[in-house]
Amino acid sequence: MSGGTRRERLRSLLGLPEAGGDRPPSALVRVPQTSSAEPADAPIHAAGEASPDTADDVSPHAVDEASINTADGDEIPAFLLRPIPDRATGAAVVLIAGHGRGIDDLVATDPVDEYHDGLAHKFVSAGFTVLCPEMISFGRRRFPLPDGSEPYAETESSCGVDAVRHLMHGAPLMGARVADALAAVDALRQLDGVDPQRVAVAGGSGGGAVSLLAAAADSSISAALVATYFCSFEASLCSIRHCPCNIIPGILPEMEMADIAALIAPRPLILEAGERDHIFPIAATRDSFAQLAPVWEALDAVPPELVVTDGGHAFRAERSLSALAERIS
Repeated sequence: MSGGTRRERLRSLLGLPEAGGDRPPSALVRVPQTSSAEPADAPIHAAGEASPDTADDVSPHAVDEASINTADGDEIPAFLLRPIPDRATGAAVVLIAGHGRGIDDLVATDPVDEYHDGLAHKFVSAGFTVLCPEMISFGRRRFPLPDGSEPYAETESSCGVDAVRHLMHGAPLMGARVADALAAVDALRQLDGVDPQRVAVAGGSGGGAVSLLAAAADSSISAALVATYFCSFEASLCSIRHCPCNIIPGILPEMEMADIAALIAPRPLILEAGERDHIFPIAATRDSFAQLAPVWEALDAVPPELVVTDGGHAFRAERSLSALAERIS
């Protein structure tokens, strides 16, 4: 099966339309604060100034609330962070949160979220413009509870209900998340100061799943950083209890994770994994990674890089973030 044919097959399994075709672009608009006089549909062209930098990579930057208006008429809540002018490189990233509170975890600094560790601010400090779209089932996009129900706990998701709802309609929830990530990429490319040829996707855990699948499904995405997800389906999702939101019916035996990652070639791919990750075993990660280099080398491209941390299931974004910045510069 050729790369193009496999990509279209992946898009079909995810419930995405065929690549190409004329569709109105997604739009990014600022959500005005109560003190703001700007209309709700004012296009975003600039964000607030970042706070003074410190030696800490997790020093806070200004966070703008935004909305991504998709071609299908959906509105995706999002956060936008922009680097101070002397740090801006023109590169940008759509940053996807893993399971938890959603995009609030990506920008938390006091204290930082234990998994993401001030992730959005790390990317901004590295010169990236960062757009964080809320994925279905998390934060502001949890499925409404029935009247009289106990409210959601702060980090609780609606993945179980949403996964069933989407599967009963013939398409996986993961496909809807990938579609939303692609809409965010489309919107970010139109932002002033962003080089549309240097827009990457990044995420860890469930956000890593979305990032890997989005970059594989859309060859226009410039690069991908996938943390604490890349492994093999057999060794992780098919052997260890995971959330049903990960289910993509029919993906096996046609495509393992390495086959999906290979669709990103020859573009930059950075992988991060924890030596002690209990739900994505490192031995299977290394075995899958060993299959990738020949694909890039056959295209005279720099092979992917695997960064293995000494920790468990956590997104450090240290060497992996530096590697992404180097590859997309």
